[in-house]
Amino acid sequence: MPDSKQNVGPIVLIHGAWFGGWVWRDVARLLRAQGFEVSAPTMTGLGERRHQLGPDVDLDTHVEDIVSHIEMEDLRDVTLVGWSYGGMVANGVLTRVKDRIRTLVYFDAFDPKDGEALADFVVSTVGGAAREMAKSGQPVPPPDLAQRWNVTDREILDFCAARIGPHPAKTMTQGVKGFVERPQGVNYVYVWCDANPASTFGSFHDRASKDPQFAAVHRIPHDHVVALTDPATTANVIASAARL
Repeated sequence: MPDSKQNVGPIVLIHGAWFGGWVWRDVARLLRAQGFEVSAPTMTGLGERRHQLGPDVDLDTHVEDIVSHIEMEDLRDVTLVGWSYGGMVANGVLTRVKDRIRTLVYFDAFDPKDGEALADFVVSTVGGAAREMAKSGQPVPPPDLAQRWNVTDREILDFCAARIGPHPAKTMTQGVKGFVERPQGVNYVYVWCDANPASTFGSFHDRASKDPQFAAVHRIPHDHVVALTDPATTANVIASAARL
């Protein structure tokens, strides 16, 4: 259980592209068992909100989803966790409600600067397709989890297959706004899952390792979808960050 004297605040978990708040199911359960207040909102057009998928859903929409969740629930001293594409959203959220954020955890996530879009980082794979689909208003279909991220557990694959879905393309092509400098007064943590065959996040880990603003930098031997493949490790890393 967290020490009440540490005044540990709530944890807000931001999912990645194609997924929904459901990806955090086991992690949230484990964190709550440790005494944390946890929420995992699903962003527009995904998961249980897939009926809201449309050509105008962009990064601003998803930033607003999380900002509104934090404000409507009046959450403060938040440990904000952005996984994968969720890092794009997290940086946008930080520019809006920095005074409510205590710690920002990039969990195998993108860490963009002002004007940078997800498609800029994955131009050789998702990037080009996302730009073309955004122009035509088409959503980007999800990848093959076994091929893209080495997910082989049949139970996990079946669980995801029933829930994963197309992602609004404009969220991948619109750049983050206002993140010119990393705000002071926030604890920053980077977690790199180095078994992930995609090397993009290794560069963010290396950058964070040299940045004195980062309170902790971790490298763990897990795949990208670690929230499902090893929820216990995921929860423990997040819990340690929340106690900073």
